Amino acid sequence: MKKNVKSIQGNQIVPIPKPGPECIRVTKIYDWVVLTSRTSSNVRIPEECLARLDQHRAEGNAITAVCTEVVKSRCCDLIGSVPYQYGPEGSQLVTLAFHVQIRVQFLSNGVPIQGCKFVTPVSFVEEVILCYPEGTDINCQIFEVQCNVLMNRMVGDMVVLKVVICPTVRVEAEVALQVDASFCSPRQVEEIIESSVECTFPGFPQSCSTFPRPSTEVQGAAEYTGLATISYIEGAAAVGGVSSRAVTTTTPTGEVDLAILVGGQCNISDSNLQINFLDTISPTPLGTPDDDLDQSFSFTASEFNQPTLVGTNGLTVNGRGVFRPAGGVAENATFIMNMTQVLNANSFTITITSASAIVTIALAQLSNPGLLVEVQPCLS
Repeated sequence: MKKNVKSIQGNQIVPIPKPGPECIRVTKIYDWVVLTSRTSSNVRIPEECLARLDQHRAEGNAITAVCTEVVKSRCCDLIGSVPYQYGPEGSQLVTLAFHVQIRVQFLSNGVPIQGCKFVTPVSFVEEVILCYPEGTDINCQIFEVQCNVLMNRMVGDMVVLKVVICPTVRVEAEVALQVDASFCSPRQVEEIIESSVECTFPGFPQSCSTFPRPSTEVQGAAEYTGLATISYIEGAAAVGGVSSRAVTTTTPTGEVDLAILVGGQCNISDSNLQINFLDTISPTPLGTPDDDLDQSFSFTASEFNQPTLVGTNGLTVNGRGVFRPAGGVAENATFIMNMTQVLNANSFTITITSASAIVTIALAQLSNPGLLVEVQPCLS
């Protein structure tokens, strides 16, 4: 029986080049950081919901609330950047804004209350030092959002949301790199008549020394959430400035929420410091989030100098950051911090100095249960 076989046209064997160095275009990462941003945000409850809450409370029901992130509401914006004179060449102080929508739902005895579900925007503005040379782009993403409602902080028609976002920020640019690879069998391109005009090939952005960072001799971490009494000195004259405002010293008590990492993996670039203080009891009169005497504030570190090992279980470090007083504008500030790890007697102290205030937080495990401190020398 005769088979109907079609002949194959063209060459039967296609030569494949041997593996060797090839030039490809890829995205190079010039710098890469992961941030942790925390805030306690006062959110106004809608009037319709307030009326329903009062009705359920009058009936003796237990009122609770939950908050969740609105899906696909994460976004971030590059606000601007300026050269950072204290860092290596190529360093920039970059300001970024992160946004997320939070949905709040009130419940009565665990059952959602109709008319008591609403959405509120939450935004964070962070400053970070990056290797950001000309010709590169900022790529920022939020990879995690956490939210809690602090019911015991309800004041009037307000509720306090405690929101944590975890963004990652990369500095990138397209570059050409030589790699070992092999081609498939591409077709021959048509020959192009060469132009008599000579073009200067563009260069790629110059790397700088901020990424990766050099190693440190010590690393440490501290965490604490709870009540504490702090020292708050207010007035420009308190830090050597000239001001018509009187210098006042208060010792407010409130909720301290701090999370600190210095030299993670023994690398100074893996460091962060975030402190939030919510004034709940000012000495005279009682403080509220709307009180002019409210000493609430937040502080975020933007630069860490090399930490120093103190003895075998202590660490001291200083640096710079942004101080945000309640109802005020953000201010550049410096900080100096000490932490000591001792069995059942951990201690932590930080002093933050801005143009208008000096704030000192001193914690000891004996009087502040729950204070966690860990200090470890780095092995070369």
